[in-house]
Amino acid sequence: MLDDSVTSCISRDTVRKAHSYPFTVYHELNDSIHIELCRMAMSKQRTFHDLLYLREQASSHAGDEELQQAVKEVQPFFASLDSLPIYNKGGKQAVLKRYLLFLQKSAKQGIHGKEDLLAFIKEEHLHFKSFLQYLPDFADDDIGDIRRNTEQCCREILRAADRKDLSHKDAMIYLSMRTNLRLLRNAQAAIEDLKSGRVKDEHTMHAYLLMMMQPFMTMDDLSVSVLSDKDKADLYKIADALPKEMDNLAKKLHLDKQRLSDMPMLMMKIYVTRL
Repeated sequence: MLDDSVTSCISRDTVRKAHSYPFTVYHELNDSIHIELCRMAMSKQRTFHDLLYLREQASSHAGDEELQQAVKEVQPFFASLDSLPIYNKGGKQAVLKRYLLFLQKSAKQGIHGKEDLLAFIKEEHLHFKSFLQYLPDFADDDIGDIRRNTEQCCREILRAADRKDLSHKDAMIYLSMRTNLRLLRNAQAAIEDLKSGRVKDEHTMHAYLLMMMQPFMTMDDLSVSVLSDKDKADLYKIADALPKEMDNLAKKLHLDKQRLSDMPMLMMKIYVTRL
């Protein structure tokens, strides 16, 4: 953010190269800060717990009271979703078919206001929960249609904001919190399936390894900042469970245990480099 501000200010100067020297000094100082942050990040073994704490404290949205108030108002809606009953009649193929039909219908109809947005997120979560029950059983199935239609539905939400059918603020917060919930439930389901022994083949184990790490890989500053206290606590539990689960997978998949252990440290290095 500071880099953008400095660059924007200097670029408006009508005298070419008038500030080349201070600009160079600024970049050297900025680079030295990043180098020191990287050194600190790599100075000892880091955990996913450490990574999440850093992301939480260093978020560009930390201290945004307006955002926190908006999240507080939205949270009861998301807190109610997990208590809803699920559609599991007919087994995994019926669950998959209903999920896809819902997404196709939603993408075709579009989103035309906040009421449509809430209805979509609510029903989508029902189908998603049903889908997670059979997650290991879908290992060899092509679920690309689910992914593509989900992406199309998300685009419809953004288009609704562009049309002013709903505010950009609502679209941003609801989509971020929706995605957070899916990442959390995916990771939690992966950990539970691994513990219960439901995951048998190596291909699925590789996929589950990625699912467990995905919240820490894909959540941006906004996503971390809109986590509720409960979701944040759940994410810390996932972070604390990861070392043991990753060690177990490393043995079964013949992976380099040390390289897996270094993943939080490398993610931390990437993050501080972008600050």
